[in-house]
Amino acid sequence: MKKWAINITVFVVAILMIRCANVVSPSGGPKDMKAPVVLEASPANNSTNFKGRSIHLTFDEFVTLNNPSNNVLISPPMNKKPTYRTSGKTVIIRFEEPLKPNTTYSINFGDAIKDLHEGNVMSGYTFNFSTGDIIDSLSLKGKVTSASTLKPGENFYVALYSNDNDTVTLDSLPYRVKPNYVTTTNKNGEFQFSGLVDKEYLLFALNDNNSNLVFDLPNEEIAFYSELVRPYFIGKQIVKDTINPSYELFSFVQEDSIQKIFKKELVEAGLLRFVFRYPADNVSITPLEELPDTFNIMPVYSSRKDTVLWYFTPTKDSLWISINDGVNISDTTHYSLKPRESVSRRRRNQEETKVKSLTVKNNLKSGKLKPYQPLVLTFNEPVTKLNEHDTTRFIVDKDTILNDLHFVKVDEYGFKYQLAKEFEPEKKYQILVPDSTFFGFRGLTNDTIKLSFSIQEESAFGNVYLTVEVPGDLPQVIIELLTEQGKVVEKHILTQSGEIAFEYLDPGKYKLKATLDQDANGEWSPGNFAKRLQPEKIVFYKGTLEVRANWDIDLDEPWKIEK
Repeated sequence: MKKWAINITVFVVAILMIRCANVVSPSGGPKDMKAPVVLEASPANNSTNFKGRSIHLTFDEFVTLNNPSNNVLISPPMNKKPTYRTSGKTVIIRFEEPLKPNTTYSINFGDAIKDLHEGNVMSGYTFNFSTGDIIDSLSLKGKVTSASTLKPGENFYVALYSNDNDTVTLDSLPYRVKPNYVTTTNKNGEFQFSGLVDKEYLLFALNDNNSNLVFDLPNEEIAFYSELVRPYFIGKQIVKDTINPSYELFSFVQEDSIQKIFKKELVEAGLLRFVFRYPADNVSITPLEELPDTFNIMPVYSSRKDTVLWYFTPTKDSLWISINDGVNISDTTHYSLKPRESVSRRRRNQEETKVKSLTVKNNLKSGKLKPYQPLVLTFNEPVTKLNEHDTTRFIVDKDTILNDLHFVKVDEYGFKYQLAKEFEPEKKYQILVPDSTFFGFRGLTNDTIKLSFSIQEESAFGNVYLTVEVPGDLPQVIIELLTEQGKVVEKHILTQSGEIAFEYLDPGKYKLKATLDQDANGEWSPGNFAKRLQPEKIVFYKGTLEVRANWDIDLDEPWKIEK
C-alpha cells in the first residue's frame, strides 16, 4: 500500500509539472470597438490664415486609409486631388495645387479612416480651415430620397452652386462647372455641409456615374431643390431668426426629350417591330414601294404607344420602309421579310406540321376563376374573324347546353376575347370550342379548345373598401393596390374624391400607393431639371393591410392625399 501511494504521488506531480511547462497565450481582454480619435492636428481644426501645403492628423492608435481618393471630399472641389499617406499614427494630406486666398476649405473624410487592427471606422469626421482671417461657419443639411420608391438615396454627391456666376446661368451650372461645395449622402440618404458663406445657392444632387461632379450622362440619377437655399448655423444661433430647415430632395432619372428609334426588327414571319423612346403618335412608318393586293399590313400600338407592331401577310421577300417624325427621325431601311434559320432549326421546322395554329392562352389560375370573373382568351395575333359554330358545347356540372357560347372582343385590336357568360360560385364548368372558330390576321386559326374549371367560393377571399380625398387642383390621382413585393394587383384613377373597392383579394398583406398624376398621363412621370419640373409625388398609405378570407377591411378614416 505504501508503494502504491508513492507511485500515485509521483504521477500527480508529473502531470502538474507538464501543465506548468505549457506556455499559454495571455488573454487579450475585450475586443476594441472604438473608432480612432484625433489627438492632435496641424494646423488645428477650424484654424485661420493657413499658408501651408499639407495637413497632419495624429490619432490615438495606428490607422489605415480606405480608398481616400473616392471617400474623402474637399469643398471647394480641387482640379488635382491631394495625396494621402500614413506614417505610424499620423495621416498626412498634401495639396497638389495652390489654395485659393481668403477661402474656407472643408474636408469630409467619410469612411476613409479606420484603425489598423480591428477596422473600426471613424465616420463623419470633418476638418475645416481658412486661408484668410475669417473661417466661414454656416451649415446646411438635408436628405435625398428616391422619388419612385421612397428609399434613401445612398452615395449621392450633393452640390451647392453659388448664385453669383457671371459667365454661366444658374440652371446650366450642373451641366458645365464643378460645384462650389460638395458632400455625400450616408446610407440613410442624409447629407450635411459646413464652412459655408452666407449667400444663396442652388442645391443639386447627383449619382455621378463617372465621378467628375458634372451632370453629363443621361442615365445619371439627379435631384434638385426648386428654390435657392441659404445656409444657417447649426447650434443655438439662427441666421436671420429663421428656423433651421432640413431640405428634402427627391431623385429621379431624367428622360431624354429627343425621340429616337431603339429597335427595328423582324420578330418572326409576318411581324415587324419598331420600338421608340417616346409615344410614336407623330411618327410615320410607310412602305416605299408599291404593294401587291395580297400584302396587307395591320399596325398595332402598345399601351404607351412607344412600340409599333406591324402584322403583315408574308407574300414578299423584302420591303423598303421609311420612318420619319419630321424633327429627329429620318430613317430608310431595307428589311428582309424571311426569318433567318439555322440548319438545326430548319430541320426541326420541317419535321413539324406545316399548318400552324393560333396560340391561345386563358386567365385560369390552377383551373379556377374568382367569383364573377369572366373567362378571357388571349391570342398571339389580332383575331379579325369569329365563326361561332352550332357544335359549341357549354357544360355545367353534368348538364350539357349547346349553342350557348358567345365571345366579345375586349381590346382594340382583337388580341383578347371574353366569354359573354356569368358563372355561379362553387360550380364546375366545361367548355369546348371547336377548331377554326377564331381567325387571325395572318390566316391562322385555333385548334380545339377544351377547358375544365371551377368557380371559387366567395368566402375564400377578402375585400378592402376606402374613401380617398383628392386635392381639388390636381387633375387626377392613381391609386394602386400592391403586394408586399411591390407587384400591382389593381389600379384605380380618381379625378375627384370618392370611394374605392378592391374585391375578391387573395388572403395576404397589401400596400396602398398613390401617385399624384400632375400631367394626367395615367402613370408616374419623372422630373426635368431643365424645365424645373419635380418628379410626380408618390405617397404610401400608412401601415400594411392584412387581408383575411371571408373578411372585409373598411377603412374608417378617409385617406387624405396631400400635395
